Amino acid sequence: MAKASPPPPPLDPAPTSIGWLVAIGVGLISLLAGVAGQWQLLPATAAAGLLLVAIHQTSQNMRLRQLLEHRDDPALYDAVRGYQPHLLNAVAPTKLLDTLRGLLQANGWLLTNNQDVLLQHNLTPAHRPAKLQTGIWLHQGDESWLRLVRDGQEYILALQLPDRLTREAARRYLEQLPFDRQQSEEGPESRANSSFQIVTNSIAFMAEGMIVTDILGNILFCNGTTESWLRQDQPSLTGMSLATLLHSFDPRDNPPWQETVGEVLTLHEKRAVYITLQGRDFLLHLNPFPLPDFQRYGIVATLSDITELKDQQRQHREAIDFISHDVRSPLVSQLALIEQLKRHNEPVQPEQVDQLGRLARRSYQLAEQFVQLARAEQLTETRFYECELLSIVENANDSVLEQAAGKQIALKLQGQEDLWLRGNAELLERVVINLLTNAISYSPEGSTVNIQVFRAGHEACITVSDEGMGIDEADIPQLFDRFTRRKTTELSGSHHGAGLGLSFVKVVIDKHKGRIGVVSMPGEGTTFTLRLPVLEPLPEAS
Repeated sequence: MAKASPPPPPLDPAPTSIGWLVAIGVGLISLLAGVAGQWQLLPATAAAGLLLVAIHQTSQNMRLRQLLEHRDDPALYDAVRGYQPHLLNAVAPTKLLDTLRGLLQANGWLLTNNQDVLLQHNLTPAHRPAKLQTGIWLHQGDESWLRLVRDGQEYILALQLPDRLTREAARRYLEQLPFDRQQSEEGPESRANSSFQIVTNSIAFMAEGMIVTDILGNILFCNGTTESWLRQDQPSLTGMSLATLLHSFDPRDNPPWQETVGEVLTLHEKRAVYITLQGRDFLLHLNPFPLPDFQRYGIVATLSDITELKDQQRQHREAIDFISHDVRSPLVSQLALIEQLKRHNEPVQPEQVDQLGRLARRSYQLAEQFVQLARAEQLTETRFYECELLSIVENANDSVLEQAAGKQIALKLQGQEDLWLRGNAELLERVVINLLTNAISYSPEGSTVNIQVFRAGHEACITVSDEGMGIDEADIPQLFDRFTRRKTTELSGSHHGAGLGLSFVKVVIDKHKGRIGVVSMPGEGTTFTLRLPVLEPLPEAS
């Protein structure tokens, strides 16, 4: 039979940093239980347990060894003791290189041990700089070099970094790695504080909002994300009833917030509720969790921003409406005309063929616009590359020459300077084509469309100006919304757009972190201005 441990010594109420270890213990117990599959939503629950103990600690002057001798779970001390802030000194060089080249998407790499090449791709020992300091990165061009000494062995590690826009960020990341510091012999108390700081920082910067309450449903803690979403700081929220807080942002009576919060506290049942905060949509999870005595329960509430998901649902509904009406309409007209021709059994007239052609082209154009918009919405920076703006605009200009000639519209392009940026040239060209197509469509015959490409500060700019009917001031705020048409053109029946072209323009420019401006006067024409960030050359490190 195992010998019983002596009772723990009495606690001194004077707070010290030892108490943080207790908080870490509760958090780690929660996490270990989560690994065993016993709880759900463990990150928030574990964090809440950790923080609540820290908040409620009042007696923490116990000697560390005595505290650890009376821990409930032997794994806790091992987990805390195992943390060291400078673990990189113990990582095998081959593992280190493999990790870094994957994280930074390196184009080339090299690892040597003394004179032996261990790993190599696109770099050779001949590229090695003359002077390398141990543990300090040396950057030259697109290469970064590091000298390591492990157990008396010299290792040279090198990476060939990707394109220049991400290279500077990669260099900063490499320089933050603590290769130039020796492992320090930290005491258990110091390691416990470091571990607690890691956990609290991760809670503060987690993507979800988190609120912790006591047994009465009064707020004890909220993280920084919650403060940002509610636009209130923690001191003003501490002590406030969670039900009162929720009611102030999203009043509801069926059921009232007090009833929902009360059910979580009394029945120990989870609740999930959709709410609106500051004009954005959220999913609120209310979960009971045991307070330090494990007999009474508080609430840990997590907030997830689902605004984008709601927007996608709205866009899905709009897409269904668009397909069911706009796309089907010309197809139904084509089928009706074909059936009419079959019934009369007469030779097909040229005007009937033209009508079928117009309907077919309209169906194709609508489908093409819809596909282009979907592509734009899925665009990410992984599909960006260095491209030159003036050549993009010239290609777009060439693509609409035939359309402009059909209305005897002159296209005048002004621009001499090569402006480089990081983006997707194919979609940017489609943006300019859409603007030029609109300008030609809404301009009278014999008029002029002017295109300018120039630099303004750190931005590359494109302006497209026409001499058309212009846009009513009331239409401009909704101009870039999906499936939105101009009222004037709809009433006149002169143009039948699907309301997707300018929405595509807005999506692509937003993806490129650019801006759009519109200046228009009815009867005098319209000018669209696109502004995109210029790709600035990065200074090469010595």
